[in-house]
Amino acid sequence: MIMVIAPTLVPSEKFGKYLAIIASVFAIASVLGPILGGAISNNSAWRWIFLLNAPAGCVCIGIVALILPSSISSQPDVKFTNHLRAKISGAALRRVDVVGVFLLLASSILLVFAMEEAGTRYSWSDAVIISTFCVGGIAGILFVFWELFLEKSTSLQEPVFPLRLLKSRLLAAMMATAFFTGFPFVAIVVNIPQRAQAVSGLSSVKAGLALLPLLLTSPLAASVSGILTTNLKIPPFYLILLGSILQFIGVGLTCTLPNHSFDVSPQQYGYEALMGLGFGLSLTTVLTLAPLVIKEPYLGVAMGALTQVRVLAGTISLAICSTILNNCLRPKMASVISPSQLRAISDSLSAIDDLTPSQRIAVRQAFGEGYTKQNIFLTAFSGVSVLASLFIWEKKPRRVGEQQQAANL
Repeated sequence: MIMVIAPTLVPSEKFGKYLAIIASVFAIASVLGPILGGAISNNSAWRWIFLLNAPAGCVCIGIVALILPSSISSQPDVKFTNHLRAKISGAALRRVDVVGVFLLLASSILLVFAMEEAGTRYSWSDAVIISTFCVGGIAGILFVFWELFLEKSTSLQEPVFPLRLLKSRLLAAMMATAFFTGFPFVAIVVNIPQRAQAVSGLSSVKAGLALLPLLLTSPLAASVSGILTTNLKIPPFYLILLGSILQFIGVGLTCTLPNHSFDVSPQQYGYEALMGLGFGLSLTTVLTLAPLVIKEPYLGVAMGALTQVRVLAGTISLAICSTILNNCLRPKMASVISPSQLRAISDSLSAIDDLTPSQRIAVRQAFGEGYTKQNIFLTAFSGVSVLASLFIWEKKPRRVGEQQQAANL
């Protein structure tokens, strides 16, 4: 939501700078999550990771209610309560696309559930997985038809995502870039600490610290992108392309990490730095380009969609990576450890330390091979991200501060 309202609160010539700040905070939070989560679970119950979100959420609600300016800042006499009452009035609620929201959530949740559980709790041929895939797919198809219907109808409801926006080559390419960049970003942030625990035998805290190169370079690149696009007027396209290439190289190099060595390879930190620079540049600059491409009535929807596809891609990638790892581990570990030991490792990677030395070596090697296969999969999607970013090219690339050349949507 922050990405949606930002264009209405910030002048267009300063949007790149403020967006870089927002993206930097998001990047830091995304990478700090595994580090703090590891520290909490290592010293307390893992449930505290979720319980701590409650007071943090209350603080955020207070900040939004009392400090965040509204779009009616030009009318200082209007009270916040009156403005809030207008937003939740019957007329405003009738504009909400309830059916579209339901179909989109149903499709996303069911498909992600099926990909996460297939090959772990259920087999791929299980009725639960097949039915979930079918219902999720049908919900996705119905969502598309429903959005098309709303666009052509005279209903007061506003589509969750007006499909006419995809008629813009630039926006379609930007959404594809955000999707295929979000795919490896979330998976890498989760897999690096897991690999450090499963393969290198590090504690959850030290495994989280293995993310530091990515933690430092990603927000740095996001901040620099704001300076380059806003102050130096470098076209966002070039930064998106550069970020996609750096991400592709960094993720690809992680496929070369040795599986037989149980120490964290020093080269890994360099690969993380490359990935961090790539993620920071591409994910931030795609959003910087949006106000230069989309007209004002659709800008909020476009910003929300660009953020949503990135998060959705990350969720899907985690599910697929989990399936890849499980499919690699089960046949290799079946003859090495008992089913009860396998379940214990699935519940907590620290259970690897309870195995015999020979079992521990075999299990760590199996995990190493599984993570390598995951990285090969993520490299392929990073390559598609580079290809998608090329479709953002124009003969005269747009720059922040120039007159908008939005597509006729």
